[in-house]
Amino acid sequence: MTLYDFASRHDLWHHVEQAVVGLVSDTEAFLSRIQSVPIKASSATRSLGCYYSRGGEPHCIRLQFAQESDALHQTFLHEVAHLCDHLMAFQGKAYRGGHGKSWQEWARALQVSAQRCGHSPAVAKLHQQRLKVVAVCERCQEPIYRLRRLPARRQYRHARCGGRLRPV
Repeated sequence: MTLYDFASRHDLWHHVEQAVVGLVSDTEAFLSRIQSVPIKASSATRSLGCYYSRGGEPHCIRLQFAQESDALHQTFLHEVAHLCDHLMAFQGKAYRGGHGKSWQEWARALQVSAQRCGHSPAVAKLHQQRLKVVAVCERCQEPIYRLRRLPARRQYRHARCGGRLRPV
């Protein structure tokens, strides 16, 4: 799925067009460049979306589709702001923009809040469901939950009681 496909399906393309018209002189060339950027599904549960670039060029936007519709739209526009900021301020270079002044200008133009981290109860619930027991404290028998197992060849201590953690 491309950026244009996703934006059209969710009735967001007009937001993108309005922002580009307000901030870019060669509107048609810029829109044709961004509309083919792929949108991919993300399995991450700690992040709602992410913009990726490789070699100074846009690579893709990853979105966690389990989030609520309104949050998904906001996340999409947030990542489009990163894409547009990269193409205007860092053209041909690795993207190091973060949430600086030029990104904030794109965020305002796209009518998205300039916050760094969004929250989605659906994604938080998905994260909780994926947790599994990776270790047990030998002293108090409390299970330790994580998404991944603990790295091997290290001894870990329980933060509360100081007991050794035995991998499961």
